Amino acid sequence: MKRETLKTVLCLSLAFVFAFAAYSQSDPFGKCKVVAKNVNGLTVCDKSLLNEPITIPLSALTEELQIVKLDDSDAALVKGNMTEISDNYILVAGSGAIPYKLFDRKTGKFLNNIGARGQGPGEYTNVCDQVLDEKNNRIYLLPWGSRKILAYDLKGNVLDPVRLPMEVPKGKIFANSSSGTVSVFAVPWTGSPYVAWTQKISGEVIGGIAPVYLSIDPRNSKGQFRGFNFEINSGKNISDMDMFLMNGGERLDTLYHYDAKAYKLLPRFAVNYKDAKLPGFAYFELPKYYMGVFWEEKQISANVSEGVNYKFFVVEKSTLKGNYFTLENDFLGNIEIGWPSYAFNNGYYVYNADPGNLHDALEKILNSGKKLTPEMRTKLTKLKDSITDNDNNYILYAKLKK
Repeated sequence: MKRETLKTVLCLSLAFVFAFAAYSQSDPFGKCKVVAKNVNGLTVCDKSLLNEPITIPLSALTEELQIVKLDDSDAALVKGNMTEISDNYILVAGSGAIPYKLFDRKTGKFLNNIGARGQGPGEYTNVCDQVLDEKNNRIYLLPWGSRKILAYDLKGNVLDPVRLPMEVPKGKIFANSSSGTVSVFAVPWTGSPYVAWTQKISGEVIGGIAPVYLSIDPRNSKGQFRGFNFEINSGKNISDMDMFLMNGGERLDTLYHYDAKAYKLLPRFAVNYKDAKLPGFAYFELPKYYMGVFWEEKQISANVSEGVNYKFFVVEKSTLKGNYFTLENDFLGNIEIGWPSYAFNNGYYVYNADPGNLHDALEKILNSGKKLTPEMRTKLTKLKDSITDNDNNYILYAKLKK
């Protein structure tokens, strides 16, 4: 497959085929100070208390890393898109003309496509969220701007879709066939009946939450669409259903848990910016940590801006200690992991690696002069030498510690 630039690779994380203990066992929060308070279940971080970045080894957050080389048959080829891990399967999101694909987690063997690209029944173009429900033999896909969730079994057979009460331009889904329900989060455009709701898979709404103070007008005062600044984030890394409305720093907001029985949003994490100018920001949750990112918005045209100067931060739930941080893969010679808050989903650290990227990154590590144990150097060299340009992608993953 086509190689991408090494610069791109170094902003991503990698692992290798052998699972073994990492280098670092020290407490990365040992010298951090308390930066947050917890009141009635809501943790509030004081931004002014965050200091120069600490380095967190990946092994502090995850169990051992493993790598799976995907089947390289023509039907199995994928790109580096969103990838989900379950006990026995790997689901890789589609792109362009490539549909979603399901693989065996242990062997990387290609099993089958999930649906197809197109406009027909069971087909899709763009998808904003997916659920791999291995226990109940189901895969659910939520297309952009759709009033239905597409459903398949694990063999890729098209099942009856889940009808929704409203169009969901951007959203996240939590589906479970055993309970017969699905919960949905949607960007709360003005006039929308719900920001979150729970319904039966048959389509009947059980209960939900109106947007109220969360309502967003998708157009500015000139009538221009500004909806691209808004996203629903949900890492799905905890047992509760987490939701954060990313809004480009237009207003204060909070990371919530959704109570699907009482139909309430429970505030769980926020940041106190005091009198500082509100930056762009997003919050994420792991079993033991809250993470987040701040950035500045740079206007590049009348209607388009881009984020610059990204800074990532972390707060440990048990101690309320925290700081700005960088994340390093100590399973792989302490290479820095770019976009660390986005590196985790559905209880795993996951990276879908292009073979050329992986080869070049390993070569750079081996030639960098970094101190590597003989065992580490041997394993990295063996992996590097096994990679060819004709390989399919490699899936690198590690389960989050609880």
